[in-house]
Amino acid sequence: MPVREATVTVSDDAFDAMGIGELLSLSRDAGIREFEELACRGTGAVVQVTVERRYDEERLSALECVDRWNRVSETADGHVYVIAFTAPELPTTLAERADDLLGTCDPELEGETASISLVGSQETISSTLGEFETAGVSADLRKLGAYEGRTRPLDELTDRQREVLRTAHRLGYYEVPRDATTDDVASELELDPSTVAEHLQRAERNVFDRLL
Repeated sequence: MPVREATVTVSDDAFDAMGIGELLSLSRDAGIREFEELACRGTGAVVQVTVERRYDEERLSALECVDRWNRVSETADGHVYVIAFTAPELPTTLAERADDLLGTCDPELEGETASISLVGSQETISSTLGEFETAGVSADLRKLGAYEGRTRPLDELTDRQREVLRTAHRLGYYEVPRDATTDDVASELELDPSTVAEHLQRAERNVFDRLL
């Protein structure tokens, strides 16, 4: 069965209908700098968010949709949080449909909308979009076509991961013996060394997953 890819966008009204609108509002209030999905699970996800200011953590803890959260580091870019959430207003049948998808790719926040790619058979994609509509969540289909996958290993990385990986390579981090350390890369990019180490680990994992 041919694998298809659909690019869809959802608005703030859709986030409210899912029951995660206040989480997004809190994130914007904190000043979103970087957003990365770490894992997608049924009607929820685990995301890493870098924000300019600390969240209103009391309100964050009180949100029904937030399963758990952790402020993992503070860097020159801001505060890094890992947040696990579940959209309480989405039906369990949608979670079952999501399990049939091959994946969602590169969720991106753009102003008051977010875009995601649904990858799977056309039947599964249509059923998933139908479940969204039934739940009162309007998802705007922007594009539907054959799934071509990623053309280069670096396409699997976020912009920040590519920047860190390329800087590490340029400074000699991958030379034998090494000419640079994570501290050197961190100094070059004005980031915390622990953040650089995390980005390198994720970038290396994604590149090796693609190649191997």
